[in-house]
Amino acid sequence: MHENELWHFYKEGDVKALESLYERYQTPLSNYGFRFTPDYACIEETLEELFLRLWQQREWIAKPAVIKQYLYLTFRRSLLQRLEYGLPRYGEAQNEEHIPFNIELNDDHPWVAKERMLALANKAGHLLPSLSNRQREALFLKFYEELSYEQIADIMHMSMNSARRLLYQAIEYFRNKLHDFTLLSLLYVLKRR
Repeated sequence: MHENELWHFYKEGDVKALESLYERYQTPLSNYGFRFTPDYACIEETLEELFLRLWQQREWIAKPAVIKQYLYLTFRRSLLQRLEYGLPRYGEAQNEEHIPFNIELNDDHPWVAKERMLALANKAGHLLPSLSNRQREALFLKFYEELSYEQIADIMHMSMNSARRLLYQAIEYFRNKLHDFTLLSLLYVLKRR
């Protein structure tokens, strides 16, 4: 069933529809949460609290334009509050660069010859820590979760142009440091297993 249909049935009071949304997003949201903290219990509690709040407040929650974006935004806000990062209110000027965000590299993608990709992954692995936390988060949302620039901007509390610029700067950094860099190789480096 499509997530828009699930959302409709959930709003109508169907607990099974909310359970289906939970099952669909539990793993990807947990994966996103692990980029902020290794604390499994904290991530699970945040997820449970998020879906409990969705159920309890279903009559007042409007249907979001993009359900995935709404769940990531709400999960991120709840997790970072739980981790006590003191996020400003939506729309306020903010500097979230102090919030850690970690991406791990993979070495087993079948698209390209393994030896070349392993060497590139190793080089890129040494470069990832040089990116800012915000750049790593934007890369994760774009290439792991396949979100649009608009969705990334909303989740990360920035303008769409800022999100584009952040990703462009990260990709340019790779291009300048890795002479054999291609966007395909960046996808290889960043894609989850």
